Amino acid sequence: MHIQYQDFNGAAELIAGDYREEWVDIENVLTSMPLHLKASDQAKIQGRAIFDPVGTNQHIADGLVPRGWEQKIPIPSSFKFLGTDVDFGKNGVVVEVQFSNYPFLLNNTIRSELFHRAQTIFHQRPTSLIIIVVKAGMFPSSNSTLYYEQAFNQLEALSHHGVFTVPIRLVGLFEPLGRVWANWTGYTAARYSRIVGSRALKEFEITAGRLGRCKIDPI
Repeated sequence: MHIQYQDFNGAAELIAGDYREEWVDIENVLTSMPLHLKASDQAKIQGRAIFDPVGTNQHIADGLVPRGWEQKIPIPSSFKFLGTDVDFGKNGVVVEVQFSNYPFLLNNTIRSELFHRAQTIFHQRPTSLIIIVVKAGMFPSSNSTLYYEQAFNQLEALSHHGVFTVPIRLVGLFEPLGRVWANWTGYTAARYSRIVGSRALKEFEITAGRLGRCKIDPI
């Protein structure tokens, strides 16, 4: 996949220095990842290709864990009111893969600020840098799910008003228009299932649609 990113609170300088290797891990995993798609179960668009968050999450985990990243690291009991775990951590870098509804970005941002201020350790070092991975708005997806352009606007406003000080790199997943090979996954249940029934690499055509949202059709 192609990626774009925006940095807040000195994240670029940290990544260019102490966290270059950690960023290389993340960049390599994301840019070598194929697009993951599944069939929609929403009314009026049932069966159409939409972004697959479960397959994408699993691919990221399969790429990061062998590189020494810990997965699903429990949040300390003092911060349990903000969730159960962080997605990935290594040497003071926390990665949150955010494909759920857009209000959850604020939760991730505020709890990351708390981890940073409290110097919470998830893997060997205190939390110093947050990487948030989201999909681009170009992909058809489930209703109300967060997308990169929206996440940038939220973080830009929060940063402008000093709501958070933790260094954050926001990373968006994109694909160019045209033909693309994608992992097409069928799940055992139409909604919320994580159990794979079938998975195959198939070719699709991505074409521009209205308001920045694209159409993805099988070839």
